[in-house]
Amino acid sequence: MAKLCPKGKAAAKRKFDVYPSAYANMYASAVCSGKIKPGGKKKKKKTKTVKAKTGGGLRKWVGEKWVDIGAPKKNGKYQPCGRKNAKTSKRKYPKCVPLAKAKRMTAGQKASAVKRKRAKAQGVGGKPTFVKTFKKK
Repeated sequence: MAKLCPKGKAAAKRKFDVYPSAYANMYASAVCSGKIKPGGKKKKKKTKTVKAKTGGGLRKWVGEKWVDIGAPKKNGKYQPCGRKNAKTSKRKYPKCVPLAKAKRMTAGQKASAVKRKRAKAQGVGGKPTFVKTFKKK
């Protein structure tokens, strides 16, 4: 894996609150490759349109709709992942999964995942704590 250039790292640190993160590293990589000017907009391609690949990886991860399974709505749908402000929000710490996975999970699996996520100390070192969605048997 290639290292990021100092210019890209510096631009990502200025733009994002949390560094390193997946989004910040994608931005830094784009700056290093010349696709994005730091602080500017992304260059548009003239002939080809960029489509999300059907395969896995980071492109798929970015394109998925992430929802909070710890805060379901009354109509059976889910709230979008995240909170606007953790300090002033009344919502508890979110357990986020892709919508497709949330639909496949049973009520017991959702409750277990949320319970394990909220039992761990969150925000240690400024980073969220990762907890597996499914418990090992």
